[in-house]
Amino acid sequence: MNARIASDGQWRFPEMDSTPIKFNEAIIAFEDHDFYAHTGVSFRAIGRAVISNLEAKKVVSGGSTITMQIARMARNSERTFYNKFVEAIWAFRMEFRYSKKELLTIYASHAPFGGNVVGLEAASWRYYGLPPHDLSWAQVSTLAVLPNAPGLVHPGKNRSILLEKRNKVLTTLYAHKKIDAITYELSLEEPLIGAPKTLPSLAPHLLSNAIANGRKGQRITTTLDDSKQEKLTQLLRRHQRNLNQNYIHNAAMLVIDVKTNQVVSYIGNSAIENSHQKYVDIVRAPRSSGSILKPFLFAALTQEGMIHNNQLIPDVPMNFDHFSPKNYDERNEGAVKAGDALAKSLNVPAVYLLQQYGIDKFLHKLRSIGQTHVSKSAQHYGLSLILGGAESSLWDVANAYSGMAKTLNFYNKENKYNSNTWKDAEVFRSQKMGHENGSQGENESRAVKTRTTSKFDAASIYETFQALLSVNRPHMEASWEQYSSSSKIAWKTGTSYGNRDAWAIGCTPDYVVAVWVGNATGEGRPGIIGTTAAGPIMFDAFSYLTTQRSWFIPPYDELVKMSICKESGHRNTVNCTKIDTIQVHQMALRGPSCNFHEVFLTDSKEQFRYHQGCAQDSKLKTVSRFVLPPLQAYFYKNAHSNYKVIPSFHPECEGIAEEKTFTIIYPEHNSKMIGTLDLDGISKGIIFEASHPDNSVTLFWHIDNQYLGETKGHHSIKYLPVEGQHLLTVMDELGNQKKILFTILED
Repeated sequence: MNARIASDGQWRFPEMDSTPIKFNEAIIAFEDHDFYAHTGVSFRAIGRAVISNLEAKKVVSGGSTITMQIARMARNSERTFYNKFVEAIWAFRMEFRYSKKELLTIYASHAPFGGNVVGLEAASWRYYGLPPHDLSWAQVSTLAVLPNAPGLVHPGKNRSILLEKRNKVLTTLYAHKKIDAITYELSLEEPLIGAPKTLPSLAPHLLSNAIANGRKGQRITTTLDDSKQEKLTQLLRRHQRNLNQNYIHNAAMLVIDVKTNQVVSYIGNSAIENSHQKYVDIVRAPRSSGSILKPFLFAALTQEGMIHNNQLIPDVPMNFDHFSPKNYDERNEGAVKAGDALAKSLNVPAVYLLQQYGIDKFLHKLRSIGQTHVSKSAQHYGLSLILGGAESSLWDVANAYSGMAKTLNFYNKENKYNSNTWKDAEVFRSQKMGHENGSQGENESRAVKTRTTSKFDAASIYETFQALLSVNRPHMEASWEQYSSSSKIAWKTGTSYGNRDAWAIGCTPDYVVAVWVGNATGEGRPGIIGTTAAGPIMFDAFSYLTTQRSWFIPPYDELVKMSICKESGHRNTVNCTKIDTIQVHQMALRGPSCNFHEVFLTDSKEQFRYHQGCAQDSKLKTVSRFVLPPLQAYFYKNAHSNYKVIPSFHPECEGIAEEKTFTIIYPEHNSKMIGTLDLDGISKGIIFEASHPDNSVTLFWHIDNQYLGETKGHHSIKYLPVEGQHLLTVMDELGNQKKILFTILED
């Protein structure tokens, strides 16, 4: 797949294990007819050489056997009578030490083949672009001639002499009945060698990695699939041509066969020019992780029963000790299902969940799944850890995702109690409980302990992958729609801060495909986005790799059925009006019950709320309604038109405790203001003010439905004016709202 020239400028491969029969016959026919008969020195060959030299009145033959030539190569000696005598002694010794087959292999591995080519294997690739065992009779006959006079006769010099010598070898082979007449005639018609060929370069970065790890000069067998490596390299280069138009010069890909746990494709860098750092192995390089670590947090939380896919979590503007994360589109949904938050890669819910789980705890989890570049303290990373504050490599990330996929495959293969039904799963759990002290229970316990190959259990991985099946972005090109109709894939993208790194990782029961796109220099570009830059490459790779349409079997004995409130996703209570039954991680049973419903008295049209003191109308009814906390509700209703707020009390209803209200002090309703500038032309801004009777209450400020910030105690906030009419909305923790209109005039 790949070779690199030796440090002395020679193409030299490690010693061969064996030589092709064709080459053995050709070299014996040309160099040493008595090879199998002599013991290192052929006196018949010496006699023939003496006669030939006398007839030619010059040295035309030395009479050296193949074994003596090995001795000369080992000693690197000149052709003198003394050296010939020493070589003969060496040849006798080697004949007793090595077999004839071994001697032919030693000769073929070290003989010069012209130019800077040493050894049969290097010559075979350099001159024909083929491994030695695939050479024809004409080709091996040509190569058999070259070591005799590599400086005089080689493919680029004295071609007529080379042709004559090659045909002489073929004639000898035919005369000794090593080839038949048809082979002989066809071989004579074969053209001579052309210009030297470039050796294959399918995995240059993997070779560099091997050399850096002390394997220089060794023959390395890898798990790479050469056809997949070549095909995916071409695929990546096609995409790279399009990326170059946006000044995005590098991409990398790693493909792991989940079932064998082997890397089948390793493309360290798609760049082909030195100016674009083509030698940088990006597969191993630490890069900002973006959102690519979020599924690990999701799986960790699921495993401990802190979340499940259908459970609502907050998605509102938050401030964590001067850190205010924003979603990619800078919008908030108020509350969102945990699985949807992962599928949409929402940043605010991710930071919220990391705070709930704990940074130190998550760092320990990341290191346990092989994230070697996450080496600093929790204080160093802070909550930005989950948004790309830490670095990882394509190698580490792909192996972690592969470990998760392998766990599910291993679980389904080894767990003999896992069928495809809930009934059998329940029988399995009851057997486990009923026979804990018996031999069957002991065997099952051992199976549970040994089946997991990741730091996450099968159920948490399955829920995570189910969430990642739903990943779909409006920016995706047609490859997503084409692929989604043919096969299931759990995938995640990531984009680092400043658009410097684009990631896409996909998992099926067969393969994990990991893609990185960006600039090796670290230069950010607007087009470096996971969904649009890396995602299409990943899907094209899967289109080539995957024909099977199966999906992971649910790990039924680690999942349980749970009755939930359909609106909140939490375990349902008597107040929940919409109920659903779903399968969740068994630890989810420890989660909290739903507390998102408020029961109140209302009229038939549900226009007003009443309390017992004024409930005189017999037509009043008791209603339970799904109610989110005020700030969540404010954003939630913008995304969910069917969400209903609690109606206000009827104005005639007596005995209601007077609610604490607040006042917007500035600006006044329908006021008009001028956005003033400093002397340097920069806007001074306008200070909004409000007053609340309860100093402990937090106020939330919004301009035109865009979050502006929050205040507590002293309620004043700065606003940079934008010309035109605006709506100011202020809301307190209790859900009370005040709205005013104001207009900014041109200065």
